[in-house]
Amino acid sequence: MAKRKRDAFFDLSVKFEFGGDERQRFYTKLVQLLENGVSLDTALFQIEKISARKSKVLPKLYRRWRNEIAEGINFGTCLSSYVPSSEAILLETGANSGKLVKSLQNAAESIENQSKVKKAIVGAAAYPGVLTAMLIAAMVLSSYKVIPTFEQIIPVDQWQGIAYAVAMAAQFIREDGLTLLIGFVSVVVVVMMSLPRWTSNTRIYFDRFVPWSLYKMLQGSAFLLSVASMMSAGIKIDEVSLGRISKQSEPYLRQRIKGIQKYVASGENLGDALFNAGYEFPDNEIIGDLQIYARLRGFDQNLIRISRIWVDGIVERVHVAMKIVNFVILVLITVVIGCLIISFYSVFQQIQNQQQ
Repeated sequence: MAKRKRDAFFDLSVKFEFGGDERQRFYTKLVQLLENGVSLDTALFQIEKISARKSKVLPKLYRRWRNEIAEGINFGTCLSSYVPSSEAILLETGANSGKLVKSLQNAAESIENQSKVKKAIVGAAAYPGVLTAMLIAAMVLSSYKVIPTFEQIIPVDQWQGIAYAVAMAAQFIREDGLTLLIGFVSVVVVVMMSLPRWTSNTRIYFDRFVPWSLYKMLQGSAFLLSVASMMSAGIKIDEVSLGRISKQSEPYLRQRIKGIQKYVASGENLGDALFNAGYEFPDNEIIGDLQIYARLRGFDQNLIRISRIWVDGIVERVHVAMKIVNFVILVLITVVIGCLIISFYSVFQQIQNQQQ
């Protein structure tokens, strides 16, 4: 039992320390060493020594892989518990076919392109988050500090027009603000939980709107880049390989892969399988392109280039989508501040009229 706990803790530690950026660095170092004639065991040993300067977990991980390889276990199989299934398949095939360097390069490039999408989404979402926090702060500050001060001078029932509406809104925030906040947080939690888990047919419609559309872009790019890397390395995309990818996938992606599997198993090319699955995944535009390119020569090698161009387009679309969100939030902030200014001016006018 104690050993199982230690292994579980180790696996959890690896999950945090051996993420996408670390895997990309690892693959890149390994490529450089292997291209210079260093054996796989020696290369892992050198990387193990270097990693010991900043981590206690990674050296143990690399040592475990060296021991398993010494026992005759395939390199990709060694990594299979710690990397996405698409990368494990890629490295496993590369090790078997003598194209491990090429497979490592494809895996590193796939991670780099996926990272572009992730960084675009996270970076673009940060500014709307700050604006939303500013909007909430302005409403709370006005409701608890500013409006009550004016209420002491002139009773609310004497306020007029927009000023009265603002006073009622402030009163609602003071009395039911906590309930409103809990409701808002609950909606956010439900939406976030729905991203990887919601698989009903209505999800296809909601995938057109933020934040589901952003999640679809993230999962779609990861899937297509993985498939492109595998095909570039000579791996056949069939029911078996797709099934292995889906095993470690979240319900949302797993459902879409299973839909594609059915048509691939019946002999259809990747583009037609994506179209007939009916999920509009990863994207209607790229599906149409793949239906055309899949019928041309060299599709296996060209898919990674097509995928890279599509990912660059996704990054641009993310920025456009977030610009729209930013504009909406800025309009709301402007409306709130405008209403507050009009309210204060109206109350000042009433005060001056009473003093005359």
